[in-house]
Amino acid sequence: MSQSASQTLTNRPLGLRFAPTEYRGRQKAVREDMARRGIHRLFVTSPVNLLYLTGYEAIWYPNRLPVGVVIDRDRPECLVFDWRRHETYVRNRVFADAVVLFDYNDAIEVVTATLSGDPDVLGIEWSSSNPSAPVMTELARRLEASGTRLVSGDWIVDGVRLYKSDAELACVREAAAMADAAMASLSKRLRPGMSELEVSALMGHLLATVGSEPAAMPVLVNSGPQAWMDIHGFPSSRRLEAGDVVNVDCCASVGRYHANLGRSFVLGPSKTRARAIIETGAVSLDILRKEARLNADPAPAAAAADAYARRKLPPENVWWIGGYALGLCLLPNWVGHTYLANDGNEKCLLKSGYVTNFENVFVDPTEGFEAGCIDTLIMTPAGLDLLSTLPRRLIDVAL
Repeated sequence: MSQSASQTLTNRPLGLRFAPTEYRGRQKAVREDMARRGIHRLFVTSPVNLLYLTGYEAIWYPNRLPVGVVIDRDRPECLVFDWRRHETYVRNRVFADAVVLFDYNDAIEVVTATLSGDPDVLGIEWSSSNPSAPVMTELARRLEASGTRLVSGDWIVDGVRLYKSDAELACVREAAAMADAAMASLSKRLRPGMSELEVSALMGHLLATVGSEPAAMPVLVNSGPQAWMDIHGFPSSRRLEAGDVVNVDCCASVGRYHANLGRSFVLGPSKTRARAIIETGAVSLDILRKEARLNADPAPAAAAADAYARRKLPPENVWWIGGYALGLCLLPNWVGHTYLANDGNEKCLLKSGYVTNFENVFVDPTEGFEAGCIDTLIMTPAGLDLLSTLPRRLIDVAL
């Protein structure tokens, strides 16, 4: 790697969430995985992975620029590439050793000149949300023309950060307590006549009131006879009515570490089937926790939980029983790349520090509701630790 274009960072970063030793430990773990894969250098561009390795976070990333960090498996330092207009930010807010700055008109040339001339293997993140694909394609073309050997570096950092340190887990636990507090407050404020948009905004306000940062997902609210169609849909202008089942799904965030929580409410007296369905399905979490084994594949435990719900409930009412990795999150995606079902091309184990949500999502097209419970769990040496203290049932709202 050419060092001629780099400038050493001498300012001590301000306002970082974690101690320097935490970031050094993360970088070291990535280097160890790179060595196992035969990768000498790794160009990391995923915003959430930049945050993980250096504390770099922003509300916007210039998708025409290859903003990123380079990790070299044989050197303890890391180097950041960024837009020249961000120089003050990088020098004062990012935990890195050197910075290379560029503008729109020379970004690819600067990165190529800095990374080329080395015959060792360079891994790059192809599937990052930033920069745009044409930028990475052109950068790769020029690097390969210079003699650099490129391989995929996707999900290397993601795999390392699946298993959280004590400092990270403290953030997740704090976020979970905030989500509980906000959801409990919401149950006292829901009323007919509020729109789903107003409920979402109110829940966001309650989360902020207890100290949560903005999460990488909006607060989802589904209600009324069409709710069973609207899973993953944005809140609407529909106004709540007496007797409605109202499903609320949110994340609280501390240091960008998320804890997911979902509960369903009923507005006033109702004979809704949602009550019995949720109570029956809630046992699936007990089965998951009973069957989960430390350092083991999570798929058997997840399958047992799913099978229980499908034995006890009509299949048309079970939308999904399962979960996925949580943790450090930025827009546009707050969902991790591994699932409890372990059915993707990247696998995981239930090692200590693995954070996951667990969802029971039920629908009834006839009655017209979506309902269920969502919780966050941490794998510990003693098993899956449930973070929420809220009951897993339909919550009655007195009118």
